[in-house]
Amino acid sequence: MKITSISPLLAGCTLGAIALSLSIIPAQASEDVQFICASGYDRQTNKRFPTTFALSSQKKVAVIRWKYPWFHHDLSSLERCQQVSARFQSAYNNSSLAFITNSKNNGQKVICTSYRRGGACSVVLLTLRPSDDAIEVLSILKDALRGRGTQPLMHSSGEVQVYYQIDLKKFLEMAPSES
Repeated sequence: MKITSISPLLAGCTLGAIALSLSIIPAQASEDVQFICASGYDRQTNKRFPTTFALSSQKKVAVIRWKYPWFHHDLSSLERCQQVSARFQSAYNNSSLAFITNSKNNGQKVICTSYRRGGACSVVLLTLRPSDDAIEVLSILKDALRGRGTQPLMHSSGEVQVYYQIDLKKFLEMAPSES
């Protein structure tokens, strides 16, 4: 008789343990790569700048080096780095970093993530200046995330939208590490 009264409690504990273990799985997956803002060395200028890094258990790879003030006059390069690094982390955590694309948000050109080719923006990574060529910035970021040397792409964009697939694991394997 006591066994039947314990059964609902035991079932509740088991379901609770299963739910808890399932909620831990995504958290562990999101810890595979961390995007942070830290000081990074630029060999061309022999100076240190705020840098968005991708960290894995084996590497620290520079994604964006914030050499110049960006969009808002009141936003420092360090603040911009911190904001964008957090956005990259958010996109990685929600698995939308598989594709990056250009779009418009509130009338401003942006670089954002998408879950699929042709899909809507999920996380806005960067807000661009009106003078920036979104296709060029997107191409440079794509090359950086694919572990390639970057060269500016000369392209007049208009309203074209481009999607690039990103393989973050391959990026971390191929890109040079920074100390």
